[in-house]
Amino acid sequence: MLIQQQLSQIESTAVEKTIAQYLLDTNINIKNENVRQIAKNSHTSPSSVMRLCQKLGFQGFSDFKDAYIEELQYIDSHFQNIDPNFPYDKNDKNTVIASKLESLYEETLKDTLSLIHHDSLQKATNALNNASIIYICTGGVSREMANIFKENMLKIGKTVIIYSHMNDVYVSACYCDQNSCFLMISYSGETEHTINVAKKLKERNIPMIIITSYGNNTLSQYSDYQLYISTRQKLITNLGNFSINLSIHYLLDVLYATCFQTHYEENLKNKIAYSNEIESGRKSTNPILKEK
Repeated sequence: MLIQQQLSQIESTAVEKTIAQYLLDTNINIKNENVRQIAKNSHTSPSSVMRLCQKLGFQGFSDFKDAYIEELQYIDSHFQNIDPNFPYDKNDKNTVIASKLESLYEETLKDTLSLIHHDSLQKATNALNNASIIYICTGGVSREMANIFKENMLKIGKTVIIYSHMNDVYVSACYCDQNSCFLMISYSGETEHTINVAKKLKERNIPMIIITSYGNNTLSQYSDYQLYISTRQKLITNLGNFSINLSIHYLLDVLYATCFQTHYEENLKNKIAYSNEIESGRKSTNPILKEK
């Protein structure tokens, strides 16, 4: 859940609701105010402002302010000229639809990239590189994208397991080796079976990487390794999960690429050698496709 939603839906005292409304009204201009100024302008007290920040899950005003400003800046960036839920109209010609989807894809990739932070990506990469086995917990279309990730990782010597049934994922979470790593994919971050797996992994202190929507959701609370999907689409009211699917595919490709880069020369040599053995029958007369 975004901080804005938490502020608008907060169930608290009248004083804290007043502060919450002031923060919503002030919006990005909060960057120019401190605790005392907010208390003065909302006719409350600094201690009440601090209590509200802590109730929202922050240690104090400073980290709340940083997170709130980051969220507001994210919401105001990208997607100014295209609606991710309704990227084309019913009367658009096919070439217009194609052009609008290209714009949607461009915005989605820029949006996803803006949510990637160096340290989080490096930690996730290290967790994958150090894992003896990588388990992926996801469902629906995301499982197909996970299979592409699995195929790529296999070519650099990493073992990846994707189960068809979520009960099997939970059992693996109960018995897997401590050197394992789990990759959890959930846009909402509120899928019950995924959360149950995450709880078990947290209990056993098994590394897990979470790919989910931007903001505070239940799943994101269970891991220090988080990568965020472009968070612009509604769960149901849209013309198709164009943005969500592309964002997940991109993040999985990024994880594969950063793992590959860790041992670049060795991985490149092995990938080409083994691909020549496995795919010796692949041929083409197209000069662009032909190998030298």
